[in-house]
Amino acid sequence: MRTEATTTNELIEPQGLVFKPGQKFGDWRIISKLDEGGFGQVYKVQNSKNPKKLAALKAEPNDVEGGSAIKLEITVLLLLNRNGELPHIPIVYHSAKRKRFCYMVITLLGPNLKALKAESLNDKFSVSTWSRIGIQALYSLKLLHDSGFVHRDIKPANFAMGHPDDGERARIVHLLDFGLSRSYAVERVKGQWIPRRARGSAEFRGTARYCSPYVHEKFEQGRKDDLWALLYILIEFNFGLPWQKERDRHKLEVRKLNIPDDILLKNFPEEMHAIVPHLRHLNMYNRPDYLLIYNCFLKLLEKYKIKYSDKYDWETDEQFSKLRHSKPAAYEDATDFFKSDPVAVNEPPLPGQSTKSTATMDDIDNMLKRAKNNEK
Repeated sequence: MRTEATTTNELIEPQGLVFKPGQKFGDWRIISKLDEGGFGQVYKVQNSKNPKKLAALKAEPNDVEGGSAIKLEITVLLLLNRNGELPHIPIVYHSAKRKRFCYMVITLLGPNLKALKAESLNDKFSVSTWSRIGIQALYSLKLLHDSGFVHRDIKPANFAMGHPDDGERARIVHLLDFGLSRSYAVERVKGQWIPRRARGSAEFRGTARYCSPYVHEKFEQGRKDDLWALLYILIEFNFGLPWQKERDRHKLEVRKLNIPDDILLKNFPEEMHAIVPHLRHLNMYNRPDYLLIYNCFLKLLEKYKIKYSDKYDWETDEQFSKLRHSKPAAYEDATDFFKSDPVAVNEPPLPGQSTKSTATMDDIDNMLKRAKNNEK
């Protein structure tokens, strides 16, 4: 990110990252506050050259313990969209670094899945809704994995629908918050990826309710661990997780690590049961069989006669009438996508192969440079 000085037509940076309506960031002006997280703020902004164009500004202090998460977020988002805009992935319109904070301006989205579930009947979703959400979430995770990264904090709050006024994205699930992401493979030359060697022990990263059982045991996270978290989310959406009311983390871990598969899947549709033994078979380096998981969803859609154009649980009749005739989305016919394997990493690095077991920001910076070159 470039360093951007405050100009005469911009407001002075307030203390504590509390921005005021009207403050300018490049061509974007603050309208209102949207959200506040553990490391920063999120604001709704308007483009000064095109007032009809709205976006979200996310800001983070430069003195965050552990280093900048927002720099990594920007890097991952640029990499994902390096060959053009992708579905399920926000777009970075603008980013910069100032004396006290970094920020990025990205696609304005709608409510996240945690908020939508909280407003739903009995705090759950219908099979029709969560199955189609699940396919989209799986699609978004493969997009991320195909760029050499794992997310490491998959949870309902990190998936959001498009903004209700955005006809192209309103019914699309978007993957959010890449601040805990980590590269599992590095693209040394175009199209040739080298796996990153797993650490002997890794600090806990993620959310205890949803993270893979292997995260509790301090194993390095791979692609399978993101999919474990997605599976837990879907089980919660369908009927609830056995440990979701447990507030004591140690008790939660013990219950999760010792629960038999038949109890975990007791109220989950049979069509989805093949996912668990597949995930248990994988190690950190293995590529998951995304097509196997996708086909489980397709069997479920066929059994319940679910159509992609059906109304989601939260949609009103008015919203549905405006959006249901949108063109088919990429995830609606995605067999070839889920078959594809552009990274082709399935094993540990070869002896003597140059990889790093600690931070790889140099590798990330090199990938970012290539992404920017591809955009020119």
